[in-house]
Amino acid sequence: MRKAGYKKAAALLLVTSLVAGTALTGCGKKKVDYNMGDDENGGGGGKLASRLDVPESYNGKLEGINADTGLTDVSINATEIEVPDTDKMSVLYYELNNVDNDYKKRVCENIFDVSAGVYVYNWDKPYKEDIQREIDSLQSMMDQATSDDDKSYYEDYMKSLKDQLKTASDTREGAGDYSGDTFIGSVGDNEFMVTFYGSGDDMSTGGGFSLDYYPSDQLIQYRPKDGATSVYCYSSEYSDEEASANTASISAADAEQKGTDFLASCGISDVIETSNFDLLWDYSDASYNTVAAEKNGYMVTYKRSVDGVAPYTPNVYGLDSLSTGDDSVYYDTMDETFQLGIDDNGLISAYCLDSFRATGDKKDNVDLISWDDALKKLPEAVNKYYTDNKTQYSTIEFNDVRLTYYKLKDGDKYTYSPVWVFAQCDKMEDGSLDKDYPIQLIMLDATTGDMIDLKDVLNQQTYDSSVVDSVIDSDSDFDISDDSLIDETDITDTDDADSSDESSADAIDIGDADIDMGDQDTTE
Repeated sequence: MRKAGYKKAAALLLVTSLVAGTALTGCGKKKVDYNMGDDENGGGGGKLASRLDVPESYNGKLEGINADTGLTDVSINATEIEVPDTDKMSVLYYELNNVDNDYKKRVCENIFDVSAGVYVYNWDKPYKEDIQREIDSLQSMMDQATSDDDKSYYEDYMKSLKDQLKTASDTREGAGDYSGDTFIGSVGDNEFMVTFYGSGDDMSTGGGFSLDYYPSDQLIQYRPKDGATSVYCYSSEYSDEEASANTASISAADAEQKGTDFLASCGISDVIETSNFDLLWDYSDASYNTVAAEKNGYMVTYKRSVDGVAPYTPNVYGLDSLSTGDDSVYYDTMDETFQLGIDDNGLISAYCLDSFRATGDKKDNVDLISWDDALKKLPEAVNKYYTDNKTQYSTIEFNDVRLTYYKLKDGDKYTYSPVWVFAQCDKMEDGSLDKDYPIQLIMLDATTGDMIDLKDVLNQQTYDSSVVDSVIDSDSDFDISDDSLIDETDITDTDDADSSDESSADAIDIGDADIDMGDQDTTE
């Protein structure tokens, strides 16, 4: 079962041996390439790992860490160092995508049966037949409800729907010039909703779109099940469900190709598949008790492809060094992800963060620093970053090390540029690293060796082109006093926490909670 990665402690041990006289000591298992080609970084020929003398793994301790950082021990313990399987890396330029009317029209007409009509969804004045259909569905659930609490909830909800019915529209408005943001249309015998979002004053830049069954709370009509009144489908990545094999006729490979073709039809062609999990259907009765679960279809995830490489897109919520003072400032980034739900009928859900478009500009085959040069630069970067951005931990062990691409802002443009990543990640139940959620992170510009200031980068790029400064403070409405949210036995205190020691006392362990934030909107 995949863990969510918000834990503050990793189950790893630090290397304690010291060798005097060097900035970083350790040993690495080298890769061997008997046809290395040109040794010059910019000259091409030979794989990057060989040209840059990158070992397969590395275990060593950093020397020269300043006391001002608050750190007593920093080391690398990487069992695998990831390097793109290519001869070169480049700097590629991008600009914000324009989510204009033509974009919306192209997406909608690649999803809906246009001959059956495409309509604007009016949130303030919904369509009367939609409200009546929801009333009929709710009545069925009310008839099956057994608890007084459920019945009371349904009765209140029914009253609200009947009030809406009084002012609901008798007709739907056609899509017209697609200047709206939400649209309803048909796919076969089912209806779906497409919602577009963006950033900027007119919400036309950045952003992307989502596709959901309509009405979403009546998905049970799409895949009915005896004894069930509702169903929720999601990636099996977030479940320990071992029920059965995938019953879909379509194969995982065909689903991936179908998703790739759909994205290309929407003008999104520079993507690469990064995961493909079974689609899990979780059925509940009127009292929300699970009555059945089955796997049918696939949840395929793609990322932006940068010269055939999926860029580094970490979730930064677990980096306590991003906090300032007593307030916990929320940072987010415009990371591009395209997640498609596909079954035998085709596309049934989509969550697409389509924020950028390539400009065509490119610095090809840039010079890159070697592995040894990266090691020499790392202590300097650690000192600089952690002197200014303190962590609650006293030790760090970088166990996720890679050469990859990362998105940076360059004036009014953006670049995907080569970077060296040194991250510490928690271990999951299966022993693998939760690399999506680092708890410590240092990045070096792979062309110069300079530290990339993560705070500065995040200050320049979020979904609304500004830092999402939602601050949880003493005046916030956010309430964590509910005992059901926090188990006090999992919370202890210490003044000297160790981020690489699984017995670290200063840790709130929510590792046993399965959390899928993919469909949550946390910005305002």
